[in-house]
Amino acid sequence: MRGPSATMARRTAGGPVALTPSGRAAFRDKHRRFRGGSLALSWGFVLMCSAALSCGYCGADTEFSILEEAQVLADQMKKLSSQELGVFTMQRIFSSFTYTEKTSNGETEVQQLAKKIREKFNRYLDVVNRNKQVVEASYTAHLTSPLTAIQDCCSIPASMMDFDGNFNTNVSKTICCDRLSPTVNSRAFNPGRDLNSVLADNLKSNPGIKWQYFSSEEGIFTVFPAHKFHCKGNFEHRSRPVYVSAVRPQSKHIVVMVDHGASVTETQLQIARDSALVILNAIDEHDKISILSVAEAVRSCALDQCYKSLLSPATSETKRKMSTFISNIKASDAATHHAGGFQKAFQLLRNTTSLSRHSPTTDMVIIYLSSGITTRESSEQEKRATLSVVREENRHLNNSVMILTYALMNEGVTGLKELAFMRDLAEQNSVKYGVDRAGDRDRFSASSSGSSGSSMIPVVKGSMMVLNQLSNLETTVGRFYINLPNRMIDLAGFSLPYSDPMGDGFIMTVSRPCYFGNLLLGVVGVDVNLAYILEDVTYYQDSLASYTFLIDNKGYTLMHPSLTRPYLMTEPPLHTDITHYENIPRFHVVRQNILNLPLGSQVIAVPVNSSLSWHTNRLRDNTKDAYNVSYAWKLVQDTSFILCIVYVQPEIPVKHLKNLNTAPSSKLLYHRLDLLGQPSSCLHFKQLATVESPTVMLAAGSFSSPYEHLSQPETKRMVEHYTAYLSDNTRLIANPGLKSSVRNEVMATSHVTDEWMTLMEMSSLNCYIVRRYIATPSGVLRIYPGSLMDKAFDPTRRQWYQHAVANPGYAIAVMGIDFTLRYFYKVLLDLLPICNQDKGNKIRCFIMEDRGYLVAHPTLIDPKGHAPAEQQHITHKEPLVANDILNHPNFVKKNLCNSFSDRTVQRFYKFNTSIVGDLTNLVHGSHCSKYRLTRIPGTNAFAGIVNETCDSLAFCACSTVDRLCLNCHRMEQNECECPCECPLEVNECTGNLTNAENRNPSCEVHQEPVSLNVIDPSLHETLPQCINTRCSQRYTSSDCFGVLDCEWCMVDSDGKTHLDKPYCALQKECFGGIVGAKSPYADGLGVLDEEVASLNMIKSAPVGPVAGGIMGCIMVLVLAVYAYRHQIHRRSHQHMSPLAAQEMSVRMSNLDNERDERDEDSHEDRGIISNTRFIAAVIERHTHTPERRRRYWGRSGTESDHGYSTMSPQEDSENPPGNNDPLSAGVDVGNHDDDMDLDTPPQTAALLSHKFHPYRHTHTHHHPLHTHHLQAAVTVHSVDAEC
Repeated sequence: MRGPSATMARRTAGGPVALTPSGRAAFRDKHRRFRGGSLALSWGFVLMCSAALSCGYCGADTEFSILEEAQVLADQMKKLSSQELGVFTMQRIFSSFTYTEKTSNGETEVQQLAKKIREKFNRYLDVVNRNKQVVEASYTAHLTSPLTAIQDCCSIPASMMDFDGNFNTNVSKTICCDRLSPTVNSRAFNPGRDLNSVLADNLKSNPGIKWQYFSSEEGIFTVFPAHKFHCKGNFEHRSRPVYVSAVRPQSKHIVVMVDHGASVTETQLQIARDSALVILNAIDEHDKISILSVAEAVRSCALDQCYKSLLSPATSETKRKMSTFISNIKASDAATHHAGGFQKAFQLLRNTTSLSRHSPTTDMVIIYLSSGITTRESSEQEKRATLSVVREENRHLNNSVMILTYALMNEGVTGLKELAFMRDLAEQNSVKYGVDRAGDRDRFSASSSGSSGSSMIPVVKGSMMVLNQLSNLETTVGRFYINLPNRMIDLAGFSLPYSDPMGDGFIMTVSRPCYFGNLLLGVVGVDVNLAYILEDVTYYQDSLASYTFLIDNKGYTLMHPSLTRPYLMTEPPLHTDITHYENIPRFHVVRQNILNLPLGSQVIAVPVNSSLSWHTNRLRDNTKDAYNVSYAWKLVQDTSFILCIVYVQPEIPVKHLKNLNTAPSSKLLYHRLDLLGQPSSCLHFKQLATVESPTVMLAAGSFSSPYEHLSQPETKRMVEHYTAYLSDNTRLIANPGLKSSVRNEVMATSHVTDEWMTLMEMSSLNCYIVRRYIATPSGVLRIYPGSLMDKAFDPTRRQWYQHAVANPGYAIAVMGIDFTLRYFYKVLLDLLPICNQDKGNKIRCFIMEDRGYLVAHPTLIDPKGHAPAEQQHITHKEPLVANDILNHPNFVKKNLCNSFSDRTVQRFYKFNTSIVGDLTNLVHGSHCSKYRLTRIPGTNAFAGIVNETCDSLAFCACSTVDRLCLNCHRMEQNECECPCECPLEVNECTGNLTNAENRNPSCEVHQEPVSLNVIDPSLHETLPQCINTRCSQRYTSSDCFGVLDCEWCMVDSDGKTHLDKPYCALQKECFGGIVGAKSPYADGLGVLDEEVASLNMIKSAPVGPVAGGIMGCIMVLVLAVYAYRHQIHRRSHQHMSPLAAQEMSVRMSNLDNERDERDEDSHEDRGIISNTRFIAAVIERHTHTPERRRRYWGRSGTESDHGYSTMSPQEDSENPPGNNDPLSAGVDVGNHDDDMDLDTPPQTAALLSHKFHPYRHTHTHHHPLHTHHLQAAVTVHSVDAEC
């Protein structure tokens, strides 16, 4: 749905916005997400009241009771979910179906799944081995009849190539082509033409393959399919990590020393810096590195404290930090202290070796980039001292360290003495300088008694090479590894995921060296699409209580439920140990067993108070103090990867529908209206839709091969096949590749069609309702008005869905309805007239959810010409009240969680939803703001009313620049501050947290970005709107207020003059009440410019017009069938979630608004429980882009106290990081679905943004098993009315 919401609707500044179905979905998602985070509000209002409330602060309303008014709101929410969505009708229908039950066994499941993954890897191993055999056979032929023909990739005519979505570029699938290194012999072996047919066959028979290549040791890179890449200059493939790790697979411990002393010229220093970067980029995570700058003092990178004492694995983060360090090395005025540099280098190697179990196959290397110049006065002493250090230090390491020197030469000037010194260093020729005299030997043996035997082990001689401006550094320095011993390890290797340098997306590489006898010919490799290789883990669905993750044999996490699906990744994953995701007591013991035993299982008990959010969401009974978590794992044979399945116990048996038939009156309409040529098509906002019937969309998880579905375009013929199979009551039509449970779920949801069609004709609220929808566990989404969705949208991944199904019992469907945000505020004013007594100036009512985010507040509705304010927190809008509330220790708590995706610690609030009665000012004395607030019964929200009797300033620390907290070194429970974040420092050398006090739970699971479908712009002119709300015929402000796509125009186009006769018009005519004002939600692609274009996230089409936001409310209801059908517990629980404003990057994929409806509302009807949850609209920024990470990392909390202020409505901080955790807005973490507002002022976005991370709010309501269970979530979000 992600597409819908965004596409559908545009948010109105003040007015209601209509959501299109997809918009709704997006809204819903957002809302839901919030609900997990700050969003989840129950339908309760937070009414801020002054303490004087009961004493008549409301004038005549002395009898005003906030408790009674909260109940009125709760009743209204229940009424909407039952009368406008048809929940009870559907619950009765679902209760009448028959179900089969299945209980899982972790150990058998993990073996079956590991077998499937192994079969995939084996296919690619077979491809690599076949290619290797062809290359080695071709070399034998080459010896008698040379194979040297070159087909240059950059000279292939465009007519031979076609665009291919799998490669995301123009390719020719009939030939391979070559790119050459700078120094290639014209008679070099090139098997490319022999490989053509073999590589083409491999591609046809193996889905998921991207590039196949042969990298020759002589310098030819042959790739299939042929395409143009790196056409400026030469292409040195032999310094790529994939090649280096294949020909020298042993772990390499490398220290690079850069001489920047007074004798080094600026030109030489630039060569040294460039050389250090080449070495850094040639190695991978299995190697360890340190960079030192050497002059009068020796310095290491200060961006991580551990770099001072240890080598660090060459992860993307270490490379980023060390690249920054290298670029900042400046020339020094002092002479170079060569000996000090070597002393430090050996110390780093020794420390690292003693920490880790040193493997005899680890190569230790010191690379010295220097001019070799010593001071004239003491030249020989310096050289002798340097060689002495080398000799003594190397003995401590059994003479196993090799030294490679690169002499930096001045333009055309060769210093023979310097070259001799550099060569002596590389060969460790200490005898020449008299270091090996008897006195030294005695001194050495005395100081290292017991290790004198090591002096007998010969040193490993290195080599010296001269570098000047003409040197090709990638070919010279980048091939430093040829000096290391070639142990002839002829095994296939698997890389960790990385960004595809030749195309788009993320890949893993399977590679293997080719030999002719002892002669290395090169490396054959196959790049495999990460989304394909991990699809079984990504879409694993056994029961609601289980999930799975995949790690490598070092503990690095490849896939985990808290990570974005590979298909939608836009940033390479940061290499994070599984310990940080499974952050529960005693997991370290399980981790040791997982890494050491090829097969096993283990159960650990976890106290509820230290549990993970994705565990508590899977708990069926959270009334106990502890629960069990079962880990079952298996090493995937022939690879270095380990699969683990986790069960949160006790499990509930999985229920599957048994053979159903389609409802007789229901017509199955697949959502691809663009392919079906539906005659009754219309536009729902900017989305292709129809009101003739709901449409059905199948998420990737509904298919047996999700990757195949996502990577191939759907055709009309495929759609006809799906439709025939899904509506076939005879069970005779062949399955077109869907999972077995999908057909029954489609048939079950068909019974809602009649109800919705009737409501469309009869309901008095149609001009406020954006869409209705129902989603099932297999990924079936039925939505009305029927809408075209983006194929990457997955309703089961939305936070609204996940929170909804986290309630007790087994959910078999989740229903939702989206309203405009202003409709919800209209309900508030109609039910509680006191809220409108002085137009919201001094007396203000509001509703906030249990993270403190506002679902309703006067400033959300009247943005004064700006975009609607989303993700606003009570600390922004009511600082006086927030300051007082913090003095109620049992009511509110500040929490922390760690977000490893962008390395931040998130601070957020959690309000106690089990409070009874109402709260008022705690501190006695004169108060300028008196408030009352109470929980809205059956929800996670609070209703409040505030009476502000005088002007006064209260302070809540909120950054106006970014989301950094004012003081990252301390957090006081009673100090008012906006939700914010601090850098999370991870020790890159060990992978552990730098500060033990940062051991917080991991943040919420990521919400994914949403994308839009692009439709032909000409349709915007020719197709009518599906729902005509007749704005021009609404003559009063109240009649216009909250209606889909309508705006009450009050101010002339100059932004100042008030109109004599205000009128109601479409939002595009007067956004925010100002005639001619442009919507901040962008009407076209122009606003998105290249940032979006470069995304290419969704393969089907470039991402389309924008997402805007309608502020909408979403109600989500869950239909659940419980294990004990006869226990009926009635309990009503509703949730509201305001959408937290996430960072608003304009990445297209994040533009869509999704709905978050994880909220659950309880309705009491035959044991049905429905929880209503509100989610408020928000803007989401792109998650942790590298720039953003850079902005936060390396800054201590003390630097961030500039730019703090009390936040007025439009002053939120800029650039909130993209996925911040919940603290920012209670959004669920990691969703980028909420970027609805393209152009919202950055400040608005920032403060609000959070990551929707893994901390969902835990419900304080515990429902025992119920027979049937309904949950309703209300979400508020913004969507662009014009999308």
